[in-house]
Amino acid sequence: MSSSQDAMFTGIQYNDQTVMGLRRFNAPFTYQDELVDEARIVHVFKGQSALICAGEAFSLKAGDTLLMKSDNFINRWLEDARGNSVEFVGVRLTQSFIQQLYQASLPNMIGTNQAKEGLEASSAVVLPDSKLLSSYFTLLKAYILQSNLMTNKLVDLKVQELIELIISTDRSGRVLALLNQLFIPSQPALQKVVNAHLYTPLKVDEMAFLCHMSASTFNRRFKQVYGTSANKYLIGKRLEKARQLIKLTDKSVTSIAIECGFEELSYFSRAFKQQYQVTPSQLRKHTG
Repeated sequence: MSSSQDAMFTGIQYNDQTVMGLRRFNAPFTYQDELVDEARIVHVFKGQSALICAGEAFSLKAGDTLLMKSDNFINRWLEDARGNSVEFVGVRLTQSFIQQLYQASLPNMIGTNQAKEGLEASSAVVLPDSKLLSSYFTLLKAYILQSNLMTNKLVDLKVQELIELIISTDRSGRVLALLNQLFIPSQPALQKVVNAHLYTPLKVDEMAFLCHMSASTFNRRFKQVYGTSANKYLIGKRLEKARQLIKLTDKSVTSIAIECGFEELSYFSRAFKQQYQVTPSQLRKHTG
């Protein structure tokens, strides 16, 4: 996990558990979130992020609001030419918190299988852009910064308001589909994760994390499926795509390396030469 300087977190407690908070730090910063029996709603005030889950990746920017169900996530907060400050508010929804919040009954659209037929729930969904949501989180941030005023009753009201707000603004049915499976853990197939992130800079241990496996279990099952080691397969496929792009496009070698999942140009060049006995630049000159 990468480190971040000047990190700050202000949290709100509800019956001895943290249920919401404001976090600030500087990018770049990468961390893994293992959400077990809990979900999360995050609103970004500053910064940009690549949030990665088993089957897909999300590009988040200031103003975005994300709903995440129980699953494993990798969050890469990225450097930005406009500044590296990151600021977001998170609301943590554990099963015990939801049970305390709705002692009588859940909202009539959660857990009632009313999601649109045939619509598969994702592990996360970016909520529709809404002035109401933006205004809500701006006010919630002010409440969090005056945490001594946040009583349990006020927390009850603010979280119930948020849940009703995201339900009422859902037009696609994707939010409702996710809410119906909020605490059901995902069981992603190994092949699905590999295919979704074949050309991203994910390392083998990160893919294992997304599959809810240890690195050793992931490597063993990977070899059973693909007949070779995960690291050898991933590097080979990424180099193969890079070679095609060098020969068939005018894209720069640097942009091709990034597109194919290589974060370091020097490592990409070494691996490419080892595989094809020629550097990327030499191949470009030869084919040009």
